[in-house]
Amino acid sequence: MDTTFNTDIKFECWPSLKAYAKRLASKRYHGLFYYDYGPQNNTGKPVLILIHGLGDETDTWRHVIQPLGDAGFRVLAPDLPGFGRSSLNMRSSVRHHRDAVLTLAEAESGNAEQGFVLIGSSMGATIAEAAALADSRIKALVLMDGCIPMEPAGSSQILLMALPFIGKKWYRSFRNDPDRAWKSLFSYYADIQALSKEDRDFLRNRVMERVCSSSQERGYFSSLRSMIFQSLRSSYYKRIGSWQGKMSLVWGEKDQVMPISIAESFVKLRGANTTELYTIPGAGHLPHQEKPAETAKTILGFLETLR
Repeated sequence: MDTTFNTDIKFECWPSLKAYAKRLASKRYHGLFYYDYGPQNNTGKPVLILIHGLGDETDTWRHVIQPLGDAGFRVLAPDLPGFGRSSLNMRSSVRHHRDAVLTLAEAESGNAEQGFVLIGSSMGATIAEAAALADSRIKALVLMDGCIPMEPAGSSQILLMALPFIGKKWYRSFRNDPDRAWKSLFSYYADIQALSKEDRDFLRNRVMERVCSSSQERGYFSSLRSMIFQSLRSSYYKRIGSWQGKMSLVWGEKDQVMPISIAESFVKLRGANTTELYTIPGAGHLPHQEKPAETAKTILGFLETLR
């Protein structure tokens, strides 16, 4: 693709999900993009909201949206503001993303008598935590390879990336080097080459769309800085540790970005509060992409415990 800095990249939908794409009619979050899959009437089950991570978009869930919906759950999966196809009219932050998720939940609350379950990947897990602390309609959380407190394996590198000059220079350096941009994804997977050709081609094109998008760049760095500040708040640890809802942590066994020791520490923080830890063998930081069948089965097993 043309690597010229482009502010109008379209971020095409994963083909099988295109028919389920919607835009939220909200003054504050005008144009929030999301997929809406599954039963539209009340089924007696909670509505699932899937929240992607930093520098990603909701197509990350492309292989688990349909299995979850086909199991009888309504699935809402938004592009957070500033990512993918959702516009950004202010600085991104954990709170801003949290409010976007809750606005979507409010808009769809008519068919959510059983409340909502939030499923967050990486940074999305942090946003799910923040939403649960702010809204009693959130009945349970599934945190996938991410949570606060956290001690990322590359914490010093993350802090460097958050610096305006260094971070943006690194980010923009990929624009004229597609092979290097592609290889930047490798650490997020146990074996990216094991993905299907369709997935590899999709990701190779998508990473270039991300680094060439002005909106994605702004969303990436402002969200990153906000997440770092959030992780420094000790009071937040106490609140999420004592939250009374049920939680499940789903972790890639070979995650190099957020090692499983972080999940184990989080379970200890939760103490007697219900927190289940499941590992996905052979998966890295994005188990829902590498091992979607196993991941969907694990999530559905946890959801059965809520009945």
